Amino acid sequence: MIIMINQSKYGRFVIFLILLLITCTIRLMGNYSQLADVVFSLLLGALLINLFIEYIIIQIFRKPDFQKASIEIEPWVELIADCRGVEARAMLNRRDQSAPLLLMIHGWKSSAESVRERAEWFCEQGWHALIVEMPGHGRAMSVEKWTAIRVIEHTVELMDSLDSLLPSENITEIVYYGHSMGGFVGLNLSKRIDNYSWGNKIKGWILESPMTKYSMVYEESLMHNRIPQFLHPSIQRRLLVQFSALHPQEKPIHSLIELDVPIWGMPQQPTLILQAEEDSVLGRSHYDLLVSSMIDAGREEILTTHLIKDLPHSSARINSTRNHHIEQWLEKNF
Repeated sequence: MIIMINQSKYGRFVIFLILLLITCTIRLMGNYSQLADVVFSLLLGALLINLFIEYIIIQIFRKPDFQKASIEIEPWVELIADCRGVEARAMLNRRDQSAPLLLMIHGWKSSAESVRERAEWFCEQGWHALIVEMPGHGRAMSVEKWTAIRVIEHTVELMDSLDSLLPSENITEIVYYGHSMGGFVGLNLSKRIDNYSWGNKIKGWILESPMTKYSMVYEESLMHNRIPQFLHPSIQRRLLVQFSALHPQEKPIHSLIELDVPIWGMPQQPTLILQAEEDSVLGRSHYDLLVSSMIDAGREEILTTHLIKDLPHSSARINSTRNHHIEQWLEKNF
């Protein structure tokens, strides 16, 4: 029952709202002593605070309000898989012969169409390309509560189902490409690849302006929305409890630092980081954290980084400088 409430988008919010209404009704229906009035006031205050916290949690777990258009042109074809009762969706562009596969995930509030030109550059070089649409993005089915782990779950189900459209023997190797939130997803996926039958084929990682530090995004969001500082610890505790309830198969999260690099995950294969030099969305801190963490872990030799002046964080469907760096990296590592 508790798990069902935590998984429901408005479950806990509705419970606190009902308790608030019951308390108000009881208070209005009778005459009470001054001490009872004080108790009622404290109880109402506590319920209002909890109601507000639950509203904030709903906002944290929510999907984008609007879904951008997805790919609707040939030769792209749709791949659908079931992921715990939710329809997972990706778009595939395949070659007729054996070739490497680009496994790609777009950023927050984007879609497969948003990164189609990036993927098609690889297709022009003879690659297969699979773009996973995150839940609630493009034409992908929404979920009650959105988390990056859900994207990983969908990606795994789609890759396990890929054989129906592209036999595994026709995939020589795999390179992952993640933009922004897609990069964040890829970082965690990188420490799980030994769990998957196709994991040993992943030979490299391309991360474009990746998010690497959820705790920073979380704190900036609370500050931006002017959430009182004294509520931050309570919101964080409830966030972590609900996160763990949503993903009981995962190791429980006890601190937001576990959602940051390096604990969140770092690649052990050749990695190319393409960072917008002027990142108006995430800034430079996420990039700096990933680079320093890779160096501290002794993975400097597998790391290639580029700060690109003419690369914005978003709306960079085509960028010749980015393509040049990707081409050089592929020639060196594949």
